[in-house]
Amino acid sequence: MKGLILCAGKGTRLQPFTYTKPKCLIPVYGEPIVISIISKFARLGIREIGIVMSPTQKLIPETLGNGEAYGVSLTYIMQEEPLGLAYAVKAAHSFINEAPFFLMLGDNLIEGALEPLIALPDNRDIAASILLTEVEDPQQYGIAHISNNTIVGLQEKPLEPKSNLAIVGAYAFYSSDIWKAIDQLKPSKRGEYELTDAIMMLINVGKQVTYSITTEPFFDIGNTDRWLAVNRYKLDAGHEHMPSTHEQSLREANVTLIPPVNIHPSAKLVRSVIGPYVYIGPNCFLTDCRIENSILIDHVHLSNLNAHGSIFGSKVEISSSINSNKPSKFIIGDSSSIN
Repeated sequence: MKGLILCAGKGTRLQPFTYTKPKCLIPVYGEPIVISIISKFARLGIREIGIVMSPTQKLIPETLGNGEAYGVSLTYIMQEEPLGLAYAVKAAHSFINEAPFFLMLGDNLIEGALEPLIALPDNRDIAASILLTEVEDPQQYGIAHISNNTIVGLQEKPLEPKSNLAIVGAYAFYSSDIWKAIDQLKPSKRGEYELTDAIMMLINVGKQVTYSITTEPFFDIGNTDRWLAVNRYKLDAGHEHMPSTHEQSLREANVTLIPPVNIHPSAKLVRSVIGPYVYIGPNCFLTDCRIENSILIDHVHLSNLNAHGSIFGSKVEISSSINSNKPSKFIIGDSSSIN
């Protein structure tokens, strides 16, 4: 089985951070999203992975290389126009050929196991399998309508959804029938070639499309609020812990920590209150700050700042003359300087 990751999206809702890097390279808890996905594929035993990207996203291959560092082989595939998920998948036909393949979206983080999608019985009628989860805002997702344990309908971001079961961006395809379906697609009302329409074609011609429902956390990192939400989840889950020696050195520098927080050992803080829900990346330097529910990516220098619900990009510098009792929200892109 091969792997395919769709990364050509512009990520307009994550600007200004996507002005300087593709959406799939946005770091979550210090690791780019796409590397987390590659690691999931590797754990599934999938070693041949295609990454669909736009010609302008040269930073993706520059960052990931040939995949050797992650124990996989990466092939980069160009998507010339942003015309929908099915159009992006079609760009990878020559890479996939007739092999079964596992597809993931490059801006989704799925905490649950993906094995249920590929551990299927030997049934030639199974053409595809999709991962579903219950969501509160089904209008924002592709939605599956289930009846008698069978998928009977799929809707792409419907105004009137028939269920709250969202497709969470993980698909397994076992049959070459998916290519025939994609070739027959016409643009939707959104002007895109919808993957949900192609899968529905498989169902309409009698092919079996199975599903697995996960209750594990799923994050579509489509905007800064969702980015902060996954950061809070990672901190609550205790994915990493600071060395006790680092905590001690911070307290000696008159730094108060309100858990959960994660501060990279190379970061230097003085006379500050940090937390809860703060991730501070490598080589950051803070003096006289109060930071809560925020992300500092790397090389961030802040002084006299009271911030809440904020994201500071790489190499941000902000110096304020007054540390106000009232917190402010900062969404500051890479290499920004404010005095």
